[in-house]
Amino acid sequence: MNVPALYIAGDRDPVVHFPGMDELIPNLRQFVPQLRKTIMFPGCGHWTEQERPDEVNAALIVFLKELDR
Repeated sequence: MNVPALYIAGDRDPVVHFPGMDELIPNLRQFVPQLRKTIMFPGCGHWTEQERPDEVNAALIVFLKELDR
């Protein structure tokens, strides 16, 4: 089953710097066919929802509103 998805991460999250992630993240649609958008917050670490709650909430609201179209 394909479901709409949104990828949000911080560029200071150690996970996005694991070996191979520099190739995986730009190609996520190969593995997540309904990926609508990838958002990378500059200066943000692993806990995006705690570090940037307003930006994460705004991105989620936009994502959810676009599903209704």
